[in-house]
Amino acid sequence: MSLELLHDIVFYAMGAMFIASNYVIALKFLQLRQKPISSELENSFVWVSDFRGGLWWLDFGATTAPLVGLLGTIIALIEAFQKLSAKGLSGANEISSAIGFALIATAVGILLSLWNYFFYKFFNDKLSSYKETLKHQLLKEL
Repeated sequence: MSLELLHDIVFYAMGAMFIASNYVIALKFLQLRQKPISSELENSFVWVSDFRGGLWWLDFGATTAPLVGLLGTIIALIEAFQKLSAKGLSGANEISSAIGFALIATAVGILLSLWNYFFYKFFNDKLSSYKETLKHQLLKEL
């Protein structure tokens, strides 16, 4: 398998992660809009369980995106060293472009991780806040 194909696979994987994460984020915003009134306790507990459902993907994306970016970095650096050994110092342009790709792969992985982590924390905070409201409502009814 060629290194250029591996480049493409890494970037397609990060693109797929980004699309899937944004899908989950959009669904969670829709679920927030359909949140039941806290006085409807039975519906509220079902909503909490459903809302928690897709948050694992955001946590997974925040955890694995830097690793995928690092994989892209390693592949690009291997390619840079292969070009260096094949052409010597005369192929500096090709080597610097491979190293530039490595840095882009790292940056994209980190940005994707931060994107997922931000929304994971945001939705967890919303969920915790709603659960606290439910606790107070339950205590009032007792």
